[in-house]
Amino acid sequence: MDVGREEPVVLVADNDPGVSALLQEVLSRSGLRTVVVADGEAALQFLAQRGVAVLVCDLDMPKLGGEEVLQRLGEFADPPPVLVISGYLDAEIERQLRGHAAVRGVFRKPFDVFSFAEAVQRLVRSADEAGEADR
Repeated sequence: MDVGREEPVVLVADNDPGVSALLQEVLSRSGLRTVVVADGEAALQFLAQRGVAVLVCDLDMPKLGGEEVLQRLGEFADPPPVLVISGYLDAEIERQLRGHAAVRGVFRKPFDVFSFAEAVQRLVRSADEAGEADR
């Protein structure tokens, strides 16, 4: 890591404390700094204050759900890549999600946390490489 350069952050937005804790543990063990918020409104507030390398977003959350968060990402100059997680996906919703410009993957709960962690790491590396190319 470069001196003076901020460590990439993965933002996990999920209102299920068990899921959030598991994802935070898995991502932390993968060497990723992870911040957890419990709803879409808090996710957007965090994104407005600080950029993130990857947003992991559940669909079913209080205040603002994941679909509303995805719609509002268009308000950001440089929205992060998004991995959507949900226990309530049908084929049509998944197709719509995959058509969203920011969505890089969709994981149906329960999912393999190791495959999930690999997907997050790939996105963080891609974001990091893109940032280096911009310099």
